[in-house]
Amino acid sequence: MFDSTRITWGDYLGGLLENWLCPDCFKSPHSYKEVALTSSENDSVENRAVRAIIKEELQLFVPKLTNSLNDVINGNTEKTVNKAVQLYSEVTAKSQKKVIEDLSTSQASENVISKVQTKMHTDAYERNLRKHNLCVLRVPESKKATSKEHQEEDAKFCLETLKIEKKDFISCHRAGKPDPQKPDYFRPLIIKTADEESVNYYSNHGKGWKESSYWINLDLCRADREIRFLARKERKKRQDGAAKKSGLKKP
Repeated sequence: MFDSTRITWGDYLGGLLENWLCPDCFKSPHSYKEVALTSSENDSVENRAVRAIIKEELQLFVPKLTNSLNDVINGNTEKTVNKAVQLYSEVTAKSQKKVIEDLSTSQASENVISKVQTKMHTDAYERNLRKHNLCVLRVPESKKATSKEHQEEDAKFCLETLKIEKKDFISCHRAGKPDPQKPDYFRPLIIKTADEESVNYYSNHGKGWKESSYWINLDLCRADREIRFLARKERKKRQDGAAKKSGLKKP
């Protein structure tokens, strides 16, 4: 029983919370010692956190509820009950909002993780498709009518101009679609080789190889192209900084 001469209402409710085992049940006050011995061992971090939140809410709610009980004593019961319900709703609204925000953040994180995983799988798939390919830029395109004639001229260019041996050459094609509005733009020439050894040989192990004024490079996916671009940018930045620093040291 609650004895107002010995403890406050807030301390009484707080005492009940100390003996709470799960969100759906409370232990009766006469079993405090028994619960204290058994619940401390099986208590979890989640239960302690939930108890702390509810205890904080009760501490906010108790003063307002006490005022409402005083109003009951004065006689306006119906109005006071409505007021008490409204006050409790206001107190719990803050915690409910936080739970919703946490859930939204969790779901957003799951969406981000899902998108990142999808992107990683896509990049891995693209790398596997391109691992035997070479890429050559700014190669003039054939003006002939049929696509077969275009491919024949490109294949001849690979064998004769780029000096790719026939045993290493499988096929070639142009990446993307032609743009009539850009007549001076030549689509990248993609060359499929026999194996990774051929790719390493003709691309100088990924560093690029210049043959007859044309650079032979790896056929990289977009993610790898962006990584290499950032690496070149950072390297140039360091080189410029070193050159500027050495220039300042000169007498």
